[in-house]
Amino acid sequence: MFLKVKYGLFSLFLIFTFLCTLGCSMPQIVVLNDPLTPEEHLQLGLSYEKKGLLEEAIKQYKEASKTDARGYLFLGNLFLKEGKYDNAEENYKKAIKKDNKLADAYNNLAWLYCIKGERLEEAEGLVKKAIELEKDNKDRLKIYEDTLEKINKIKTK
Repeated sequence: MFLKVKYGLFSLFLIFTFLCTLGCSMPQIVVLNDPLTPEEHLQLGLSYEKKGLLEEAIKQYKEASKTDARGYLFLGNLFLKEGKYDNAEENYKKAIKKDNKLADAYNNLAWLYCIKGERLEEAEGLVKKAIELEKDNKDRLKIYEDTLEKINKIKTK
């Protein structure tokens, strides 16, 4: 048995050496299909973000955004937290363009304008669109109505 294992390892070494003489430095494994779903990429991104591994989180959100608009939403949220408002705005707009029924993207873009104290009329329209999209979801409505209230407070100052 020992000789068979030794012989087997030696055979693998010879095959590896032969492959390397054909011009490859190392055999490579190519993944043709991503084994993770967009939801799994989003969850992985959130885990990375929670641990402060922002570059890894960004990679996961970008991967998810290929097929799921929430990838852009999560990127926008990350950039908003980091104070990178232009990047946040860009990603919220991409999310809306990819899925015009993604209410959180409308609300979060409105919230961004509220934070910046600019484009408040547009912000009001965005959050009203979010409210319209989620009119039957009481939990989401509370969040959106809070955004609308803050926008109106700023407008009346």
